[in-house]
Amino acid sequence: MKNHAADVVSEILRVLSASDRWLVLMHEKPDGDTAGCAIALSSLGVRIGKDVILGCPEQFPQKYLFMLRGIQHRVLDRIPDDFSGERCVVVSMDTSNPERAVSGIEEARERCTVINIDHHPDNTGYGHINWVVPTASATGEMVTELLAGSEWGISPDEANALYAAIVTDNGNFCFPSSSSQSHECAVILVEAGAVPGDIAEELETNLSVNSLKLWGRVFERATVFSDGFCAVFWIARSDFLETCTTRQDTENLVNFLLRIKGVKLAALCGEGDDGVRVNLRSRFPMNAREVAARFGGGGHVLASGCTIREPLKDALSALMAEMESHASSCLPSNK
Repeated sequence: MKNHAADVVSEILRVLSASDRWLVLMHEKPDGDTAGCAIALSSLGVRIGKDVILGCPEQFPQKYLFMLRGIQHRVLDRIPDDFSGERCVVVSMDTSNPERAVSGIEEARERCTVINIDHHPDNTGYGHINWVVPTASATGEMVTELLAGSEWGISPDEANALYAAIVTDNGNFCFPSSSSQSHECAVILVEAGAVPGDIAEELETNLSVNSLKLWGRVFERATVFSDGFCAVFWIARSDFLETCTTRQDTENLVNFLLRIKGVKLAALCGEGDDGVRVNLRSRFPMNAREVAARFGGGGHVLASGCTIREPLKDALSALMAEMESHASSCLPSNK
C-alpha cells in the first residue's frame, strides 16, 4: 500500500508509543469517518496498555454505537486542564479546524503534543504534527495505513470501525473520491477481520419510523431550480419536535437530491438554535466548497457545509441565490 508520508507516519507512531495518556477527539456532529477513526485508535491504545480518553463535543450518534465494542466515550466541553505533560498526546481525527473539535486545543498545544490527522483540503494545520491527505477518500484510509504500518497491527474490532469509516465517507466506494488506495485499504481491513456484510447491515438497517416521517416532510419540499442544475430542501425546528427526531436522523439525506436527473448542486437546510445548518453536495463542474465558503463554511469540493445565521426563510433565499450564481459561473449556458 502506498505510504502517503512516511516521515510523518513514523513520527506519529513514535509519539503514540512514547505517550502514556491519549486523548482521541472526534469533531462536532460526528459522522462515520471521525467516529470510526477515533474508535479504532482508542481501541489500539487500550490494547497496548495506554490510558485513553475518547472524546466528542456532543452525544455519540446512536447509529454508530455498534463500532464501540466496549470502548468508553465521554462528552467533553473542553480538553481537561490536567491533560498535560510530555507523556500526553491529543489526537484530533478528521477535523479541519479547532472550531469543529472539543474546545481548548489551542491551550492544549502549550501543555502537550497535538496530532492532527485529516483529509479535508481546507485543514488549518493546527497541530504540532499535521498529517493531511486531501486525496484520501476518508481519514479512515490514513488511519488504516497508520495501524497497518505499526508493530501493533489491526484487531478485528478496529478493522470493522475503519471499514465503516471509509464506506460512510466515500459512499460505499461510489463517490469520485474513491481510488485504488480506498480498495487496497478495504482488502487490508477485511484480511484483519472486518466483515463488510455485518457493517452494511448495521449502517443500512437502523432507520426508525420517525426518521421516515421526517424524511417524508423534507422530500415534499424538494425544489429544483437554475434550469434543473440545483436543488434544495429544508427542515424547520418544529419538524424535529413533531416527529421526535434529531439532526442525527438527517445524515446523508442531502445525497438523495443528487439522484434527481440533471442536478449537480444540492443543499439541505436545517433550522437550529444557532442558525441554519447547510449541508451541500455537488457533482463536477460544481464546487460545494466554494458555495459553503461564501457563508464562512468549508469542506470538500463535492461535500461541504456551513451555518447561515439568519432566519430560515432569509437563509434559504440567500443560499439559493448563491447556488444559482455559482451554477451560472460553472455552466455558462445556464443563464
